[in-house]
Amino acid sequence: MTIQDVIVVGAGLAGLVCAQRLQQAGHQVCLLEKSRGLGGRLATRRIDGVPLDHGARYLANHGDRLQQLIDHWGRQGILAPWQPQTFELQADGSLQAQATPQPYWVAPAGMNTIGKHLAQGLTIHRQQRLISLTLTAQKTWQLTAELATDQSLVEHQARAVVLALPAPQILPILAPLEAIAAIQPLRQALATVTYAPVITVMAQYAHPRSQASDPLPCAPPDPWMVEGHPDTSLFWAGLDSSKRPPTEQSDLKVVMHSSAAFARDWFDLPDLPSTGRALLGQASTCIAAWLREPQAWQVHRWRYGLVETSCLEALLTTSQPLPLAACGDWCGSANLDTALESGWAAAAAIHTALGGKALPSFPAGLLDLDAASH
Repeated sequence: MTIQDVIVVGAGLAGLVCAQRLQQAGHQVCLLEKSRGLGGRLATRRIDGVPLDHGARYLANHGDRLQQLIDHWGRQGILAPWQPQTFELQADGSLQAQATPQPYWVAPAGMNTIGKHLAQGLTIHRQQRLISLTLTAQKTWQLTAELATDQSLVEHQARAVVLALPAPQILPILAPLEAIAAIQPLRQALATVTYAPVITVMAQYAHPRSQASDPLPCAPPDPWMVEGHPDTSLFWAGLDSSKRPPTEQSDLKVVMHSSAAFARDWFDLPDLPSTGRALLGQASTCIAAWLREPQAWQVHRWRYGLVETSCLEALLTTSQPLPLAACGDWCGSANLDTALESGWAAAAAIHTALGGKALPSFPAGLLDLDAASH
């Protein structure tokens, strides 16, 4: 068995950035990812060959680091500006128009394009879910993963590990290590993080017609989005197809995310179509009647959809008994900037723990990735 320098668990934004920085610093790195896709909540599906973003809706400038990448990815053609008419859903269910001072940034080919871009050159083992982390007599970490294809087990070893996962998924992995004093601060900090579930509906419409009574004042094909309200059933809804270049396919694609309250009521029900119909019905009442009857729709459940309570630490790490770090969008301010910054910081901490010298500053290496294939 090859012993890696570092194994990064989770190929979301934090994990991909961390792995790229460590590999470019000369470490032997691989990633484990439980799903087939890359990018975590930078997630995209396709209906009739057209991408729909059912995770992160767009990128907006929260901090200088992310903005540097947004500007660079825009120049490479990975991102494009999107400036929809924006509305805010009030607690009473009414819509209020909002100013859009600057365009949002979206990936016309799908938000998962960002994950694919950041994954270039990395060794990634997909559909492997980490189920245990132990210490070996050879002073390495041993990781046991379950293959999604047949539930068989595969073993990996590394000198250092980065857990770039939702905090609730990290806790059971660290539970068997509770006797190790250096692990305790990490477990205590992770236990403070809470998430809200989200249910997402992706819907397709053929030539919908608005009604005079619709709260949404714009025509169906016009770019629009609605920011929801926690006291309603909606967290967000938008015309996803308006993020894409016009095609001969005239069908409209809408993505809507439920509020936490709606998701908690419906999350564990086995009848996904009924869940989808319920959210479509709510959207038809507060946005537009034509949303009630899509030509086709899909439903996705995000158990860890939104960070409700974030960790106060920007990064959780220890060098004892071996280098270990935990990072993700649950650190600090709980957004994509946080995922980016914590992944970047995790790489620096692991590099130092493995005896490396100071790494180049942000965004060294990330701007050198080729975008020709995208």
